[in-house]
Amino acid sequence: MKITNHHKGPIGLPDGTVLLPGEPTTVASWDKLKNNAVVKGWLDGKILSVGGSPAANSPPPAPSLLGSDLLPAHVLLVDDTGVSLGEIVQHAHAASGLSVEGWNELDGAMREAKLADAVEQLRSEAIAAAEAKKTGAGTGDTGGGTGTSGASGSSDAGDKDALIARAKALGIAAKATWGVPKLQEAIAAAEAKKGEG
Repeated sequence: MKITNHHKGPIGLPDGTVLLPGEPTTVASWDKLKNNAVVKGWLDGKILSVGGSPAANSPPPAPSLLGSDLLPAHVLLVDDTGVSLGEIVQHAHAASGLSVEGWNELDGAMREAKLADAVEQLRSEAIAAAEAKKTGAGTGDTGGGTGTSGASGSSDAGDKDALIARAKALGIAAKATWGVPKLQEAIAAAEAKKGEG
């Protein structure tokens, strides 16, 4: 069945098929997809139409990539970072080096394995990016420590708990996510204000 995307950007269907704007695309698994709640919403909202009618002299649209029968439409990689099935299919297809026809002719189990590999690679990249972000955020906030290591981490946690308790006693809405320097700053400001009043 040919489906046309009337949205301004590409749309990824739950099976991984990517519909480019304005291009009628053959969707092999349409019989399964047409009952999907999201797809029904797109049809009702006239974002998608069935039986696209390209001009008689236009070339046939490029075949769509087959996706997955196992993966969900959105895969969580790390924390709040996720990726659509369409993106996974595109990534796996590019990594395979196969033509669209070659990809679609793969045995279902082989295609699912390639998609699983793509998910793991994307997950590894997302984890590395998250760790780099955490490391980058943590380098500027050393708190002027003495550079000692080892068991001092547990006493830092105790110090932080004591600082949070002290901040709350001073009427500061301290949060557990605040670092020690921020807690110390807030307490010093509150005590200075208290001393002035």
